[in-house]
Amino acid sequence: MNLYGRPSVGAPPCSTGYPLERGAHLGTPVQFFFGKYMAQISPQIALPDYPSEIQIDRRDVPFKDEELLRLYSMMKLARTFEEKLASLYRQGKIFGAVYVGIGQEATSAGCASQLESGDYLSMVARNLAAYFYRGVEPRHVMARWFGKDQTPSHGRELGLFLADIDKHGIIPYHNGSMASWIPAGAGYALAFKLRRLPNVMLCFTGDGATSPGDFYEGLNFASIHKLPLVIICEVNQFAYSTPPHLQMPVKDVADRAPAFDIYAETAFGNDLFTVIAAARRGIEHARSGKGPALIEFKTFRQRGHGEHDDMAYVSKELREYWEERDPIAMYRRWMIERAKIAVGMLTRIDEVAARQIEEAIEYAESLPFPKAETVTDRLFAPSPHDPTPEDRKNNFEPIETPAIPALTASNERKTGEHF
Repeated sequence: MNLYGRPSVGAPPCSTGYPLERGAHLGTPVQFFFGKYMAQISPQIALPDYPSEIQIDRRDVPFKDEELLRLYSMMKLARTFEEKLASLYRQGKIFGAVYVGIGQEATSAGCASQLESGDYLSMVARNLAAYFYRGVEPRHVMARWFGKDQTPSHGRELGLFLADIDKHGIIPYHNGSMASWIPAGAGYALAFKLRRLPNVMLCFTGDGATSPGDFYEGLNFASIHKLPLVIICEVNQFAYSTPPHLQMPVKDVADRAPAFDIYAETAFGNDLFTVIAAARRGIEHARSGKGPALIEFKTFRQRGHGEHDDMAYVSKELREYWEERDPIAMYRRWMIERAKIAVGMLTRIDEVAARQIEEAIEYAESLPFPKAETVTDRLFAPSPHDPTPEDRKNNFEPIETPAIPALTASNERKTGEHF
């Protein structure tokens, strides 16, 4: 398929990507935790039949080399950033848990590339390439991971919940409950419709977040009111350690769309051009006033659910299969072999990405932590009973070096106590 949905020479004849099944099955035990009980289940996970090379012909890609290089740059920058972030986490320099999107860069960059000025999007924890495509600087992301005092969050959301509506059209991450970003996204889409704006709201989500009730409430509301909402579901094979067939009774997330009478399709998420084509169809559908779209991308999370997760539940065969279909490696080979882009140009992009990340670390380390007396800022609505800055000054002791996991005041650290 080319980017306009027409068959290309040599491409498999398929409307949603590629055939999903082949005969091989994996029988690796997967552990699930239910309260204090552990159960071992041996899922039969079928290897899909996706190609390990991008099939589209260069003549069918309506992008100039500059845009092709930009897409590669955003994907490579995200990969380099997250590999370094994982290393910093192991050095104890990052507070809290670290979740990365290594292996899912094509869905992030490809979908973000199809949005227009004024469109909004929300992301969870694995869409760093989309942040960078929207113009977020690596140093600002790194500073937030370090918990430093920097706008707009001032150390409160770390790097997991990046948001900046004013500058980049990225709405806040809503985590009151899993999938709460879907009804929140429907609210933003409703605002676009009420204001008669030609914009769309795009929400990234994972397959694990399509089972909670918020997913259904949000899509149901969006469908009833024909809202310009696009849901991008990245099926990365495991919701933490649970494979799709053990958390939903249908084969594909897109199979849930008929309940809402909305547009949906399933596609291969590691082929950048397949992602762009599918995202474009969904976005155009929503923007034209026809209601929401659900686009499902099959991909793979190359790291654990978080950096604390060793992926012991993933078999060697499954890892190797998807590593052969790494989205950045596939795209790089395509650019060299099909687009005839010089290797040296790509190597320079790699070097620039590495340098940007090192500069981002230096920038983050140079910033101060938030002041302790600001801990309740923006947490409660203003009140006439709020203490004055002078009153608050003596209520908090400056924190020299935040400890993990508790923040310990300097004089109480000497006694071994925590406040």
